[in-house]
Amino acid sequence: MDYREIPLLRTDSYAKIFLYNTHETVACVPRHTIRMRDPVKPELLQQAVEQALMRFPHMTLGVEATATDYRYRRIVLPPVVLPFDGVEKRYAIGSSDTNGYLFLVGYRGDTITMEYQHSISDGRGFEEFIRCVLFQYLTLCGHPVENDGTVRGMDTRWSPAENADGYEQLSDQEFSPEGIWKKPEAVHAWELSNMGDAPEIVTEITFPFAELHAYAKSISVSPLSIVAPLLMRAFDEKFGKGEDKPVIAEIPVDLRPLLPTPTTRYFICFIDLPYLPAYRTMELPEVFRQTKAFLNGQMEREQLLYRAKAAADRCTELHEADMPLEQKCAAAQKVTRDFVQEDSFLITNVGRFVMPESCMPYILDYGAVLPCATQPFALLVSSFGDRMKLSLAQRDHDLQVVERLEAGLRSLGIQPSRRSYPFTVTRYDGRLCGMV
Repeated sequence: MDYREIPLLRTDSYAKIFLYNTHETVACVPRHTIRMRDPVKPELLQQAVEQALMRFPHMTLGVEATATDYRYRRIVLPPVVLPFDGVEKRYAIGSSDTNGYLFLVGYRGDTITMEYQHSISDGRGFEEFIRCVLFQYLTLCGHPVENDGTVRGMDTRWSPAENADGYEQLSDQEFSPEGIWKKPEAVHAWELSNMGDAPEIVTEITFPFAELHAYAKSISVSPLSIVAPLLMRAFDEKFGKGEDKPVIAEIPVDLRPLLPTPTTRYFICFIDLPYLPAYRTMELPEVFRQTKAFLNGQMEREQLLYRAKAAADRCTELHEADMPLEQKCAAAQKVTRDFVQEDSFLITNVGRFVMPESCMPYILDYGAVLPCATQPFALLVSSFGDRMKLSLAQRDHDLQVVERLEAGLRSLGIQPSRRSYPFTVTRYDGRLCGMV
């Protein structure tokens, strides 16, 4: 049977591109961390992952190479959980380290770490798997937890729609690019770009979400319309001096609200958000309003679906091209690098991480990190409980941008806490996968 006819082995139209890249060229291995109330029990976590895979069979995937492409294969070995300190113990996802699986589950002390190769999911989709693993783990620990419908747990049934390639909904439609902003050259910290396998620094800025929400409501904007320009202004003050160019943030947009689907696969498009040179002399509230207005204009359904289809078609065409694998990898990495480096950096918002109320006493904190790869900075916004967390990965040890971002929040009456730590990216390279 042709592998493309097996639903579990279908590769997502857009996210095919991640199969041919590495952790050095694109942020293809995001990291999610969950801090528990009690020390992690590895043997029970192992059982929880095994059970979750019964509910999420489309996560039992690895990668194999042919002469012309990378494709998925079924994994028959059991999943593993790995001792994980984030710095000293470094693994390669999809390799023998993970028994070939394209996700990684680790533990250290009271913290569970979960990562995934971006070809199999986006942040929202992978969180569905995380919730299932956590719920099964807490159940195995003997805690009185109940599924209130928040979790796709063992009391629910898997549907092939959860593995659907959402972009197929767009395949027979045409959309207009009218109204999409034609961006100019952006401010960029080239000295911090393309740094290969160099380690990163992550800073977490955490604050009560209610403080940001209250300020946003008082001037009729959204939280993203505040967080994004604060970071872009901080970046501009350090790297944009003397340049008549905008800072441009690349922002992924979840397409599920537009095209409702239970898919856990990669299902997003990107928009470009500018901090214009004219904003430098504006008061912050006006910058926030201008940003909100721009976002409103670029978030029209037609525009988003045009972007999604164009990118999915381009990635599919490259994946299916008849060319030697090595040549295809080089082409895919060039496409990716050219795309991400049209902007200054990336900002992504995975939203609020939710578990059943009965689970909350046992989960103390949640956060996620998007590595920089070829970019100088990458910001991931997440929320858990009543707090929002900004996780900023960066390529150097100069914390001026972070400090200015924190100062900007304080100027609005928001009281953040901040901590920084070294970050070593988990590796991915299709050449390391093979048969395990």
